[in-house]
Amino acid sequence: MNTKQQTGQAQSLLDARQEALKAAERQSLRPLGKLWGMDVFTWYNPSVYELSATISTFPFPVFWLGNAKLVKELAQVDPKSMRSLAWCGQYDNAQIDLPADVLAPMPLHTATESMEDALVVLRNVKQNRHILLFTVAGNEWKTKLADFENFVQLNSNR
Repeated sequence: MNTKQQTGQAQSLLDARQEALKAAERQSLRPLGKLWGMDVFTWYNPSVYELSATISTFPFPVFWLGNAKLVKELAQVDPKSMRSLAWCGQYDNAQIDLPADVLAPMPLHTATESMEDALVVLRNVKQNRHILLFTVAGNEWKTKLADFENFVQLNSNR
C-alpha cells in the first residue's frame, strides 16, 4: 500500500470517528445553564428508557418539555416517572392522549401546537429550584433545539 492510500484511509477513519463523536454528543443529555432559577438540560432523541432513568434521578422536581410521541411512549413504558413530573409540556400536538391514571397525579400537563405557545406556558408556570428538561426528536429537531436554546439565552438574565 502506498503512502497516499494510507493517508487517505487514515483521514477517512479520523473523519468517521469525529462524526461518531459529534453524533454521540448530540444524543446525550446536555446542561444548558439556568433559566429563572431552574437548571436547564437539553436532549436530542433520547431513548425512553434512558429518559425514565434520568427523570427519576434528578435531585429536584422536573419540568419536562417534549414532543407528543415521546410523552406517550414514556407514559406507556414508565407511568411512575410520568406521575413524578411537576409539569409535562407537550409542544407539537394540542391533543392530550394519556391515560387518566397517569394524568391525575401529575400537577400540570399542557399540550400546545407550537413551541412558541409551549414557551409562553413555561413562562407562566416557572418555579425556582426545579429541573427544566427539553427533549427533541423528529424532522425539525435542529430548528426546535435552536429555538429553545435561543429562548433560554434571551431569558436567562431576567
